Amino acid sequence: MSANITNGTSSSLPTSMESNLDVLVHNRDGSLIIGASGLLGRYWAGSLWFYEDPSNAPEIEKCSAGVQTEAGVTDIEWIDESRIAVASDSGAIEVWHLVNSRSAFRNLFYLYEHDDTVHAVSINSNKTRLVSGSSDKLIKIWDLPTQRSVSTLHGHTRKVECVVCSPNELEVFLSCSQDGSILLWDMRKPKPAHRLDRASDAALPTCVNWKPGESHVVAIGDEVGKITIQDARSGNGENGVRSASAHTRAVHRLAFSPKNSSWLASVSEDCTAAVTDLHPEPKQVYRSYSHNDFVHGVSWDPLSNKLLTCGWDRQVISHDVNLPNTAVPL
Repeated sequence: MSANITNGTSSSLPTSMESNLDVLVHNRDGSLIIGASGLLGRYWAGSLWFYEDPSNAPEIEKCSAGVQTEAGVTDIEWIDESRIAVASDSGAIEVWHLVNSRSAFRNLFYLYEHDDTVHAVSINSNKTRLVSGSSDKLIKIWDLPTQRSVSTLHGHTRKVECVVCSPNELEVFLSCSQDGSILLWDMRKPKPAHRLDRASDAALPTCVNWKPGESHVVAIGDEVGKITIQDARSGNGENGVRSASAHTRAVHRLAFSPKNSSWLASVSEDCTAAVTDLHPEPKQVYRSYSHNDFVHGVSWDPLSNKLLTCGWDRQVISHDVNLPNTAVPL
């Protein structure tokens, strides 16, 4: 289906924020975007909220810009200081532009090619390609300058939970799926380059992320709350594979600290947020019980190194991980 291109600008804020806060992401300047969703009758509604000062989140009156979206928001990634890519419950990929000194949202385009919910988006290191993964079992690669899909990848047999581009290699990304597989891809090839070996009793993977500073080391979260660290190129021997039980239910997202690459934050459907220190062996250094529903969003402030989380309780919580077990609702 061709793109539905809209150039309208929304300067008025939505009247309310949906209760399910699914994702929040800092820009490199410390500003923050939040994606919210909520059931409206039989359908999911959504909205985007931008805060120049993250300490104001999730107060509507103090946000810098906000806009209603056509469906629920499942994932967000910054393209640059003013553009964001959004994964939609409707199956769309959306790109929005913050304009008027970042006080309003302008939609640049919607792209509809997935046949079901898009669960994850990720952008390559030179900001020209976007990768999306969906419940339709497909992975799509999009060319951002031309606003079109350039490849459809058929590597999974069930819902694609997560996709994440390598921060170091332009064409490389990872995907994980409810079919139990984690695949390493080269965007130039139609088939996966490698399937990560996993233990025969490993639970289904739910999220993956690359470890900063180590080109081939990845973190994997799974449906029973375990986090595993391994080399994406290696087999499943004992060497180099480390695991820790971080949660009691599914891990929803993982985020490495930009100031300390050994600190891995995780959020879960057990309603907690945790930080695991991976060096020399995985150990929990922080846990917060401040949320009272599923915790779906996690992001480190690149300036202060404070951790922010959000969840289905409509809370945004600020965590100072340097102070043991300190969690402050904003």
